[in-house]
Amino acid sequence: MIIWILGALLGAGIAAAAVVLMSRTERAKDSGFDGQLLSFCGGAVLSSFVLLTSFQIVGAWELQSTVRQHASDEARVLTKTYAAAGQLPPPDRDFVRTGLRDYTRTVIDKEWSAMADKHETPLAWRQLDRIAARVGTVSETAHDRAVDTQAAVADLYVKRHVRLADPASTTPIVLPVAMIVAGIFAIVFPALVVPTADRRHVIALAFVGTIVAFGILLVLQLRNPYTDPLAVHPTAFRAALTRYAQLG
Repeated sequence: MIIWILGALLGAGIAAAAVVLMSRTERAKDSGFDGQLLSFCGGAVLSSFVLLTSFQIVGAWELQSTVRQHASDEARVLTKTYAAAGQLPPPDRDFVRTGLRDYTRTVIDKEWSAMADKHETPLAWRQLDRIAARVGTVSETAHDRAVDTQAAVADLYVKRHVRLADPASTTPIVLPVAMIVAGIFAIVFPALVVPTADRRHVIALAFVGTIVAFGILLVLQLRNPYTDPLAVHPTAFRAALTRYAQLG
């Protein structure tokens, strides 16, 4: 929240400073201007900023929805695997179910925060590999009882790979850079039109700077669905732990 406030204040400060600095010279005060041309130029600058911002907000929001969906899909398969493991012989059943609980907690406690930096957790892979190896051993001696669990574990690998690919789906860095440049132009451009810096002009442009800064910060926060204050949380995996307890 602090960064949002500071960003809004920075935008307001840049806008206010621009109009004050550009209106100090006599040339700025005495120069004439073509209203239609300046309106056209200002509209083009503002439209560019709005277009870039809107495009990235929509894309980032869709990415957040995708992250939630993929997490939900993996959690659903985890629950399915846990239920299917109930058909295994007691020692193997307990091993697999304990491994699934440990894997789920690792995703929640360690891997989810690591994904903000586009990293995965090797421990989670090792836990999942141990589960797959144990189910494979059971399948050799009791195939009929392990076939459902083996299929569920194979599906779990697929869902995990899909979830781990999500952090790489952000928009190219050139788009937010272009948005920031367009935002600066949108803030500074009105100062070229206003020849004098009276109080009303400064306040009006400060409001514009605040809105532009807010839009830029919103896009930058939405780019990474794993970071606060707009982060996607591992709610689906926590729900899976609850379901494990219900299944016994």
